[in-house]
Amino acid sequence: MTRNYADLSPHDFEVLVRDLLQAEFGVRMETFPQGRDGGVDIRLHHGGVDSIVIQCKHSPGRTFAQVRSQLELEARKIGSRFTSRYMLVTSASLTRINKQQIARIFSGVHLREDDILGVDDIENLLTRHPGVETQNFKLWITSSAVLQFLLTSDLHLRSAGLVDRIVKRRKLYVHSEAYAASREMLAAHHVCVISGEPGIGKTTLAETLLVRFMADGWEVNVASVDVSDIERVWRPGEKQVFLYDDFLGQNSLLDSLNKNEDSRLVQIAERIAGDRSKRLIMTTREYILQESRQAYPRLKSSPLLYEDRVVLNLSDYTRVQKAQIFYNHVYFADLGEESLKSIISNKNYLKIIEHPNFNPRMIELVTSNFRDSGVPGCDFHRYALEALNNPRELWESIFQEQLSPVERILLLILATVRQPMEVGDLFKGVSTYESASGTNITPSHGLRLALKKLQGTFVQVTSDARLDDQPNGIHPDNCSAIAELANPSFIDFISSYLSAHPSEISQIAQGAAFFEQVETLVHWDMGGDFDQRLLVSLMDAFFGERSHPKPNPRLAPGQQHVIMDALVRLQDAASCYWVEPADYGPVRVRRPVSELTRHLVMMMMDAKYRRRLLSGRPLSVILEKLTRRVAAESAISVGQEMRLIANLALYPEVCQSVVRVRDAIAERLVESLSSPEEFQTALLPFVSVGVNPSEWSAAAEVELRRRFLDFASAWDSEESGRVNTVADCQESISRLASAIEDFGYFDLEATMLKERLALLEDEVAQDLEFRDEDVSDEDSVIPPNRPPAKRYYGVPFDPVVDLFGSLG
Repeated sequence: MTRNYADLSPHDFEVLVRDLLQAEFGVRMETFPQGRDGGVDIRLHHGGVDSIVIQCKHSPGRTFAQVRSQLELEARKIGSRFTSRYMLVTSASLTRINKQQIARIFSGVHLREDDILGVDDIENLLTRHPGVETQNFKLWITSSAVLQFLLTSDLHLRSAGLVDRIVKRRKLYVHSEAYAASREMLAAHHVCVISGEPGIGKTTLAETLLVRFMADGWEVNVASVDVSDIERVWRPGEKQVFLYDDFLGQNSLLDSLNKNEDSRLVQIAERIAGDRSKRLIMTTREYILQESRQAYPRLKSSPLLYEDRVVLNLSDYTRVQKAQIFYNHVYFADLGEESLKSIISNKNYLKIIEHPNFNPRMIELVTSNFRDSGVPGCDFHRYALEALNNPRELWESIFQEQLSPVERILLLILATVRQPMEVGDLFKGVSTYESASGTNITPSHGLRLALKKLQGTFVQVTSDARLDDQPNGIHPDNCSAIAELANPSFIDFISSYLSAHPSEISQIAQGAAFFEQVETLVHWDMGGDFDQRLLVSLMDAFFGERSHPKPNPRLAPGQQHVIMDALVRLQDAASCYWVEPADYGPVRVRRPVSELTRHLVMMMMDAKYRRRLLSGRPLSVILEKLTRRVAAESAISVGQEMRLIANLALYPEVCQSVVRVRDAIAERLVESLSSPEEFQTALLPFVSVGVNPSEWSAAAEVELRRRFLDFASAWDSEESGRVNTVADCQESISRLASAIEDFGYFDLEATMLKERLALLEDEVAQDLEFRDEDVSDEDSVIPPNRPPAKRYYGVPFDPVVDLFGSLG
């Protein structure tokens, strides 16, 4: 199995050699500090003397002829200084004759041929000690066998973007203790929540875990919308791992946690905790996780989501861990000799890694953009410090001074869409923007050149995506290209950029080709940021489910009309989002247009400006489409439709028509009622619309409440005989209690819960007895009273000065 040692830095290579020789000799070795005693990188120190000293020469892909002069220089430098056993390890390729020549070159230290190790010897040691490679992720993922599996299997077809990102970024990865701890948590509880600050590496850690699972034969699934993505692809008994990235963040303005989704998320996590064939990895920003304690009490009650988690905090990054992150970016960025001298001189790297604004995402931005900045290499450390002092100025400088107009437009469109875009859609967006602004239309070859220039630093392009949109010329048999922002922090910059450049807002709205672009502007005007983290509170503030202050406006006078005009213009436009089809194949399809969702966005915008933007024909169109949806035989989203109806009822000119639509929905819902959820849904039209009841609705509500009382007692008895596990009992109690609460029958709830708790106690006793007899695999049982597993991790590396000494 061939490995790619070029992805290892000199420091990585020394650590690998140390770990291999420790495993081979069965003793602990230490890395010898750089610059204190030439010719020694690793040593075995025993009884006050060095028993073995090892010199490492990292020269991947080179032959003896190419490294001979370097070895001769090293031999002259050390002379006959060492009398203990001396070893030389290199990543260059060596023959037996090469080793004989090297032994003669190092005759002053009596270097034996069998103490000279080349790349083939390292490969042999890795075969003898596979555990070393397992712990060295950067080396493991570059092995030819692993890459061949990841890049050619059907798993890659479903997760191509994930694999490509990890493979491309493997050289920068810092293998921290959090990786091992996350794997330990997944093995013990099957669920792991990774939380932390923006840009701290949550998604990188999660994706790295997924690649490991993929290589071990697990099927990888990514939840992109809500927990239903997990339920939809669940296959009992098959090894599946699920990633729910930013599970408390949102992808679309109205894709908030729907009614009971918090309970569904807890239920799916607990279900996975008890299933040895499933794993769940979730990420979120730590402050959002804490805020959700107030918004979603049912999430708070689950130790799987709040107590058992890995927390990545900037304040918990050790000085040495920051050094390793900075070192990797600098070493692999090819900044030039002058830049490296700038870092090493006067130990300037210490000022960077100890800076209070140090952030892995900022370090990546600094190193990837320096070559195009025009700053001399000797001033690199000043450039980095200025960027850390004021991160926004770095983005501003790059965006305004280093990019052409068409490159800026490409980035503005990607930032306002917020999701990966098919390149044809992206180019359509640019052309629409340019046409609206009256500038010359950039030809397709110019757009491709601009995208190519942005690729890597700003944009990531996946060229082998399988998309199906045949009416628009996209066939799944042909690979399509997908573009997305490579650096998520650019979205945060655009949010602040628009505040400082308000004229851009009208231009973006007038030049928008997709509804999603204007939707982002609506959310931003509501007070949220571009990555949609304040969505839940904003939605509830405007639709009245919780009491939140309305955010201050960000638009200049008149711009709200421009945005509403764009929403109306694009309400029927095709989506630029791509989703997986219901059968979960590797092909993605364009997300169907949701009239309801788009009309809710429009209503939210109008509500903020005291309902002065929507009137006349646009308002009539919303009502007409609502009426058609209700009259159709297909199912409707009752909760969301009620939100729309409740807001439409506030417009006097359509209020009476809204009452008739409300009654039509209610009449459909009361026809068939066989579960607590169906009764809850049927109740919504009667209690969630702020209009006076009609004669029919008043009588229908009374009848519905009577039917629920009869149903609750009978259903409780039927469920008692149906359920046979603790989890089923808990779910039944939760379902019935939620419905009773909605109907307001609190005395009934207390009586029924008391009866059900007695049944639950019996189930618990039976279940525990069964486990004592049948279960011995600790992986299948979650300890009932396990202590909290919240952990904060830094990564122990060699001292910082020694690390950066290898750059000199």
